[in-house]
Amino acid sequence: MDESAVTRLLNPDDPQHVPRAVELMQAVIAVSKVKIDTITSDVGMCADMSAITSLSAILESLLLPFIDITLSLQQQVSYLSCYAHLTFTFFHLYRSTFMPHVLYYNSQTMAKNACFCIAKQQRLDGSQRFWLIQTGDDRLEKLFGITRMRGQHNSAMNYSQALDCISATKDIDTVFKKHSDLKSGSR
Repeated sequence: MDESAVTRLLNPDDPQHVPRAVELMQAVIAVSKVKIDTITSDVGMCADMSAITSLSAILESLLLPFIDITLSLQQQVSYLSCYAHLTFTFFHLYRSTFMPHVLYYNSQTMAKNACFCIAKQQRLDGSQRFWLIQTGDDRLEKLFGITRMRGQHNSAMNYSQALDCISATKDIDTVFKKHSDLKSGSR
């Protein structure tokens, strides 16, 4: 990647831009796959690549269950379990220097909730298919997500643009309420 591409991925002006965050995570994962010669590389480069490889393992185990449609539910849960265990280990060692307490708690809850939702669905009707995307339960968060999507993730929209996005979001929500078969919904 050139410098402008990296700067675009690291854009601090819009921390809620989900597609860009996913692209950044994928870029870190790709960098971790680069092989370096540990004999001829300096100690700093080897340490940096080791840290990037550890971060990549965490990011990959969090990201793949939600973007790789070829994974089975068992593989998705294995990745989430790996994420939960890796973040527990790093959080146990480094506490809030690794990640903020709230982010740690929320991400562990997300992994646990996925397992609980799967177990609940198996108990209710094990013959029905289940997707991780169905584990969400925060209606306001879903509306916020639709609003962000409608606004093309523009963090600098003006008042009028925001009203237009909110209006479109309510229209989309109304369609989903009338035609619940159009959305996957939460369980």
